[in-house]
Amino acid sequence: MILRSAFAVALAAASLSLDVAPPPFEIAVEDAADPWSRADGSGFANDMVRNAFRASGFDVAFRVVPYARCKNMVLSGAVVACFSMSPEPDLRDRVTFPAVPLFECYTTLVQNPARPLGAARLDALPRGTVIGAVLGYEYPREVDEARRAGRIMIETSPSEETLLRKLAARRIAGALINVNASKPLEFIAARARVANGYEAAGRVGTLSSYLGFSRAHPRGAEAVRAYEEGMRRIASNGAAAGVVRDWTDSSRVTIRAFLDSLRKQPP
Repeated sequence: MILRSAFAVALAAASLSLDVAPPPFEIAVEDAADPWSRADGSGFANDMVRNAFRASGFDVAFRVVPYARCKNMVLSGAVVACFSMSPEPDLRDRVTFPAVPLFECYTTLVQNPARPLGAARLDALPRGTVIGAVLGYEYPREVDEARRAGRIMIETSPSEETLLRKLAARRIAGALINVNASKPLEFIAARARVANGYEAAGRVGTLSSYLGFSRAHPRGAEAVRAYEEGMRRIASNGAAAGVVRDWTDSSRVTIRAFLDSLRKQPP
């Protein structure tokens, strides 16, 4: 009788263990890249990452932090992954970048039309031109080449909204802004409440932005496999396209609301 009861308990425990969900993957996410990732834990990239892991049977726990800290956390193994990252040469041996990026974007050189830069390319700017960039962000190789050649001096800020405010106030000569269809330059201006004092001068280069996985974290390889399988599933079932559509529409709404608020202001 005792043996039979012990067997029943063991069988029940084994059955329960099969039903226990795997622990969520802890992922760091940037707090100031609206609409890709927001301070409140929402965003285009947040939705894409969450949907991909759920499609492969996993949950995620987001830690919203400044991007420089996000990058440091994934490099140290404090979290399993960080987004959104681009594969700079010094990251390739320390971070695993999956086959499919979260999104593609390009870096545009922005100027104040009242004080134009005089060139659309970084390598054609006067030596020592002060250009604003976000602390910790990755940029196309053209940015580092221009910096090393002495063409530009980088002044960092915590966000792209801050860069546009500095540019409108003529505190910097130009700014580097990463944009795409879901995050046009006009959206950043609307978020910064900057109505003028900025315009695109030229395209610097393109970037692929990824969920970067820590090679120092014990669950890093497991997370990569789950994510890539999930991305394949949401690409085929239309969920990924839905995220793109929803956030592109959301950005347009933000831009229209800002322009409407300007029209309602007294002359």
